[in-house]
Amino acid sequence: FFQVYQLRGKYPNRDYPAIFKDARVGEEARKLFEEAKEMLEWVVKENILQASGVVGIWPANSVGDDIEVYTSEKRDEVACKFYGLRQQLDIAETTYWCQGDFIAP
Repeated sequence: FFQVYQLRGKYPNRDYPAIFKDARVGEEARKLFEEAKEMLEWVVKENILQASGVVGIWPANSVGDDIEVYTSEKRDEVACKFYGLRQQLDIAETTYWCQGDFIAP
């Protein structure tokens, strides 16, 4: 959550959230956290969001970073395509993941 706002630190952790103790971002992280909690309380109180969803399992394959979902097990007609984006943050890793990496090629 905090990384979206470019506040680096650990949350949650076993003890007190370490990001709140950080000398550089601690104060801003706590402020952001409190504002987020207020917003969530408002959303629940005003009944602003209504959750709904559909779950299904379809035949799919990865094509590069993208995922193609097929209309049948024959896999001859693409029903839709989800475009993947590989991790962008340079964290000196040897592998940068994409959702397509977890689907059979």
